[in-house]
Amino acid sequence: MSDLKKAFDAITAKQKPLTQLINYYHGEQPMVYTSKRLVDVFGSAMEDFTENWCGVVVDSIKERMTLKAFDAGAAQATLDKIIEANQLYLEAADLHEMVLAAGHAYLHVWDEGNGVEIYFNDPRQCVIFYDPQRPRIRTYAAKLWTDERAHITLYYPDRFEYYISRGKGTDVTEAGAFELDTSISETGTAVNETGGIPLFEFCGNRQKKSDLSNVIKIQNGINKLLGDMMVAAEYGAFRQRWIISNSDITKLRNAPNEIWNLPGGDGVGQQTQVGEFSPTDLGNYLNAIDRLAGDIARVTRLPKHYFYSQGGDPSGEALMAMEAPLIKRVKSRIERIEPTWQQAMAFALQCAGITGEAKPIWDSVESVQPVTQADIRVKNKSAGIPLRSTLRWEGRSDQEIADVEADIVAEQTAANSNLAKALLEQQRQFDQGNVDQGNGVV
Repeated sequence: MSDLKKAFDAITAKQKPLTQLINYYHGEQPMVYTSKRLVDVFGSAMEDFTENWCGVVVDSIKERMTLKAFDAGAAQATLDKIIEANQLYLEAADLHEMVLAAGHAYLHVWDEGNGVEIYFNDPRQCVIFYDPQRPRIRTYAAKLWTDERAHITLYYPDRFEYYISRGKGTDVTEAGAFELDTSISETGTAVNETGGIPLFEFCGNRQKKSDLSNVIKIQNGINKLLGDMMVAAEYGAFRQRWIISNSDITKLRNAPNEIWNLPGGDGVGQQTQVGEFSPTDLGNYLNAIDRLAGDIARVTRLPKHYFYSQGGDPSGEALMAMEAPLIKRVKSRIERIEPTWQQAMAFALQCAGITGEAKPIWDSVESVQPVTQADIRVKNKSAGIPLRSTLRWEGRSDQEIADVEADIVAEQTAANSNLAKALLEQQRQFDQGNVDQGNGVV
């Protein structure tokens, strides 16, 4: 099988399942059980009733995966320019979101002649193949996209191959529809002088498993109950009244401030009677929905206060204990993608003509209240732990630590200067007092 066919088949095979995961994350969820009943009740104006807990699952992890800097040593100035030119931290936020929702995502790093460019790439467009004996070694990569025609680029360590479809991109169903794109070069290829593949794959776990894999079926159940509740609210939650009478009741209206004038019975047939049906208890649906939301919390190991409203604010210690499983999950995701960030940034520096490394620096993933954090610093100092070490454990960058130390030195210098001035002024006043006494001034 050719590399082109392997790439085309691999990309197209994963597009449908990944689209489902991404749609569920964004709340675009099908009504898999009750759509017909909703149409019967609400007609063509039917709304999709969904309660999107998939977004909570992904966002609760994503919000704690904040990439705030890179430490590149001597190459810091060059890397900072690359980061600023590419708005890299915005790209990183999109990439992390996709890693959690779809299980993996891609970053493209290359210099087209106008400087190093870095872009997040949708996993439904890309694939990377690895050496079966050394699964960390990338053998080649591919990207498929469509405008008026379909395009595939194959990335090898020594060359790139560009392909374009012969017909419309929407009509392409197999790899045989492509030919080399000679509009880019005479041969449809280009030399890769870097020796590296410019596409990098970020995975939340080895299986590329989405964090929503165990949530979707429960989410469907929640949406089913929500749809049933809407049907029940339309049909049975409002008190339905009934009347038995021999008189004309066509003009009776069931509305606020309406008074019914009903004639009595004739004493022979059925007597006039009125009554009402018991309303449907919507609390049963709400309780079931809350139960399934709790199941999502248990399956994903997320804190229950993400799913339920609770009275009062938990203390710092209680919050840390409640969020411990979530923190472990976030750290696990960071540990998985951090090596790829290092490889991608080292390649970016290589494309800029510099050999260097770049270590990602992450914002703190723990929820620590300011009072608790200050108390930790005081206790660390009492235990003989330097402030630099404490700040490093909090996730501060070397530059931030250096700024704090410089501020401490400046503050101490200013305090010493003020003390010296005060002592000099005191000595001056003392000397002046002795002079005045020697001159007989009282």
